[in-house]
Amino acid sequence: MAWRRLRPGELDHEALWLGVSLAGAAVAGAWFALDLPRPGCPFHALTGCPCPTCGATRCISYALSGQFGAALRMNPLCAAVLAGWAVFDLYAATVLAARLPRFRFETSTLSVPLRCLAVGALLLNWAWLVRTGV
Repeated sequence: MAWRRLRPGELDHEALWLGVSLAGAAVAGAWFALDLPRPGCPFHALTGCPCPTCGATRCISYALSGQFGAALRMNPLCAAVLAGWAVFDLYAATVLAARLPRFRFETSTLSVPLRCLAVGALLLNWAWLVRTGV
């Protein structure tokens, strides 16, 4: 792990993902502001059991309206991802505006633990959703 300047020709992940996240937030905000139909869950419709991401749309809706406790109860993993997204956006905007070195880490040494963590978080979230009946 290290803080370093971008190398010539290196992809600027901060600029790329900040742009993607801001565009996604704008689309989601417009979708909810226009009260467009919310997508249904085919897994829930077929099985009657919530899928691992059930409640994510409602979680985002609650978060956009400032009801963070309700968002957390609706889908804890989605709420955590939204919080992480906000932290990343602050980091990316700061390093881009101030032209600071970027944080980089070696992905090959962390790929297996990160995948295990992601699968574990998804399974725990699914257990929460099944337990609460979202």
